[in-house]
Amino acid sequence: MKNIFYCLALLAVQATAQNSNPPSPIDGLQYGVVLEHPGMKDVVVMTDVLFLDDARGKLHMDVYLPPGLQKQEKRPAVVFLNGIGDEEGEKKVKSWGIYSSWPRLMAANGYVGISMECDGDRIQESLRGIFDFLTQSGGQYHVDAGKLGVYAASANVRESMTYLMGEHACKGIRAAVLYYGWPPAGPYRKDLPVLAVIAESDARPGVYDNLWKDVLANHAPWTVKMASGLPHAFDAFSDNDESRRVVMETISFWKNHLDPVPAPSWKPSKGREVLALLYANDQKKALPALKAMAEEYPADVQVLSTYANQLTRANQPAEAEAVYKKLLTAAPQNIPAMVNLIAVLYQLNKNAEAEKYLSTALGSGKMNANAYSRLGYTCLIVGKDAEAAKFYETAVSMRPGGVDYYNLGCAYSKSNNPDKAFAALEKAIEHGYHARGQFENDPDLLPLKSDSRFKALLEKTK
Repeated sequence: MKNIFYCLALLAVQATAQNSNPPSPIDGLQYGVVLEHPGMKDVVVMTDVLFLDDARGKLHMDVYLPPGLQKQEKRPAVVFLNGIGDEEGEKKVKSWGIYSSWPRLMAANGYVGISMECDGDRIQESLRGIFDFLTQSGGQYHVDAGKLGVYAASANVRESMTYLMGEHACKGIRAAVLYYGWPPAGPYRKDLPVLAVIAESDARPGVYDNLWKDVLANHAPWTVKMASGLPHAFDAFSDNDESRRVVMETISFWKNHLDPVPAPSWKPSKGREVLALLYANDQKKALPALKAMAEEYPADVQVLSTYANQLTRANQPAEAEAVYKKLLTAAPQNIPAMVNLIAVLYQLNKNAEAEKYLSTALGSGKMNANAYSRLGYTCLIVGKDAEAAKFYETAVSMRPGGVDYYNLGCAYSKSNNPDKAFAALEKAIEHGYHARGQFENDPDLLPLKSDSRFKALLEKTK
């Protein structure tokens, strides 16, 4: 079923055909984009440029050029897609007010604007045709075919999306804008930024429920904007500043993805690259990069600490031990590193050495809540439950927190002290720890599950 804007447009065409000039005031095809630019009057228009000519017919495009272009100059272009086709005997889509003013507006902003014809019996072929033409011959019309933006609105969105998300889509398309349409379900490409603008009048129950889910599932670079208070076809019919602001944001979106990015004044930093890898959770690349940094900066405590911590996360305790010890040689009073080394030594069953470092840490007078919490967790995972409880007791006395109270409850549970365990778990809930699944599935709490208090505890996690 064609959407409401297209159906209204057809009614407007029929009304216009029955009446000579002037057009009816509710002929929607006469209205252009609601944002003006002073340069629009100086735009150069090349009409009916042939882009597809075969046995099935000819298709044309209109090209809107920024004023003052040099002979060989090329600019990024924005193509206003026709994904519904042109009906015989009716006004061409590219001549509608919205499809002749939008490309003119973009030309006034320094881009080449393009609107197109489309054969409704071969829409995908028509879309492929215009991009094949721009790739091969766009330079003749000042088009930089490697920097293309597109716009698809309303009923044009579905077929346009089929093309854009397909494996044969033009590689030069760098940014897509979808206005008040209904994108089909994914998969969505990770290499094509999309701005999807939803008109509030279209946001009926269930219509867009899965859109953001599909975007996240595909890790797609989409920006989804709710055009609050605006109707379908707002860029043509809502003559107000709210609509104009959305149009301005749209132009900025194309600009951000089609214009060159300014080069920074600074030189590339290895540290910044490593941080990016860490925050991307790309441990495979981060570890060798950190190793190289540790060799380059052998006395840098932060580099060594980060490298050792990542080795621990990668389950390489022996390698982590060596780096922690190197760090402590440079900074013997670094308690966080000492506490992490204790955890590694317990993991390697080097208990006597771990106890030696533990004694040093406890006697330093520099232990904070984080350090006691880390020691508690270390003892908990190696089965030293009584010691874990002692460290967590100290941690919560210094800084009460839901997670620490929960782990304290686990330590009491494993130590066969149910009364203290339930008291600590109650405190965990009071301090905001409501992870019901963790309470239900944690093997550390298995000794408590036969106790009637456990069910009552679960009720408080809802």
